[in-house]
Amino acid sequence: MLTTHGVHEWQVVPGLVDTGGQNVFVNQFTEELAHQGFKITIANRGGYPHPVTKIPQTGVFYKDKFQRILYLEDGLEKFIRKEDMGSQIGSLANGLARYLIREKQKVDLIISHYWDAALVGEMFLKETGLQAPHVWVPHSLGAIKKRNVSKNQWLPLRIDERIEHERKILAELSYVATTSPAISESLTQDYNYDQPPLWLPPCVSTERFHPHPVPDDAAAWAVLSEASGLPIDQIRKRKIITEISRTDTTKRKDILLKAFAQVVQERPDTLLILTIDRKKEPLGPELMALIQNLGIRSNVAVLGSVWDLLPDIYAVTDIYCTPSIMEGFGMAAQEAAATSVPVVASSLVPFATQYLYGATEGEVKVNDSQPVSIGQGAIIVQPDHTAGFAQALITLLSDKQLRLSMGKKAYTTTVPQFTWPRTVEKFIQDLNKPHER
Repeated sequence: MLTTHGVHEWQVVPGLVDTGGQNVFVNQFTEELAHQGFKITIANRGGYPHPVTKIPQTGVFYKDKFQRILYLEDGLEKFIRKEDMGSQIGSLANGLARYLIREKQKVDLIISHYWDAALVGEMFLKETGLQAPHVWVPHSLGAIKKRNVSKNQWLPLRIDERIEHERKILAELSYVATTSPAISESLTQDYNYDQPPLWLPPCVSTERFHPHPVPDDAAAWAVLSEASGLPIDQIRKRKIITEISRTDTTKRKDILLKAFAQVVQERPDTLLILTIDRKKEPLGPELMALIQNLGIRSNVAVLGSVWDLLPDIYAVTDIYCTPSIMEGFGMAAQEAAATSVPVVASSLVPFATQYLYGATEGEVKVNDSQPVSIGQGAIIVQPDHTAGFAQALITLLSDKQLRLSMGKKAYTTTVPQFTWPRTVEKFIQDLNKPHER
């Protein structure tokens, strides 16, 4: 299992650069493969101090006898962002080959995530002469990102270079697994890829995320109280809107904050829970200043890393809101939906538009001419439409029956369709079918 960028570990720290949904996906996918009898080595780029703990990212870390993380070193003792990983591919592939050859480890299957890991996988196979099948999971595609970000970001994000890497990968690989219909569509339309991809959507652990009452003595209450400055009894009385994601401009936390400021004018009994990495310059401090300038500090609980608390946070949430303009799927929205929470999302969050909106399997097109479209399990808002997000939130806050019915639809759409045992079993079956490139 190759996921070479970001900081990969068994308990992912949300908010770190290039670290988030893909890392959670890899760990959960790996866990289910282990349940089905596989032994998995997750290879990640290491050789530098962990950005939080300062512990060197080196060596091998076992979760159990079936799962381990191998940190590959390339001689550069600093973190490298995913856009700049191209220059490290050769060293990483060579390091992987040396380690597995020394260990005399048999490799039955390679699954790579994102373009950089796919290149490592292909170079590793060529260097070792192994015949193991290689499945690439893009998670997103450069062509999609190019449409969704401004032109002045194309060069610093090296988007055209990324697209060329992706075209090269598709010409060499036999298997591609997509995580959303939007990626499948882009493969056909933007890359002229003519093979039916395997289906491997993000899934939820129903042991972790499910509707449940949160006890009075749960740690989440004290954390929310400290983060908001409100007594616990007041928090329990408030309607709660939640957003969990890394601190990145594509997540559009500023749009949510501005929309929420409008919501507070009509509904002062609301509390917004969101994650912000205050140390991330310049965005973290800018978002904290925006909260103060909007006059909503007493209505906002700003959290940092809350992985352990997420199930209880979703369970006390009334609405999950994500204005993000760059999502391969929308895993946080999916986790909230698995907890029976209705979702308000931008039209660029595939899970919300393609599943929750129509509460059915398959893609449902929302009306692009309307800033707000009310569906069965989600309300979809056009990107960066501040008033639209405020309208959607007020609509759900003002109608308890609508909120409850949409939460129920969100749940039944997510479970059991998007659960790991079901998805991985189908993935392995499809992988074993005859396949010609």
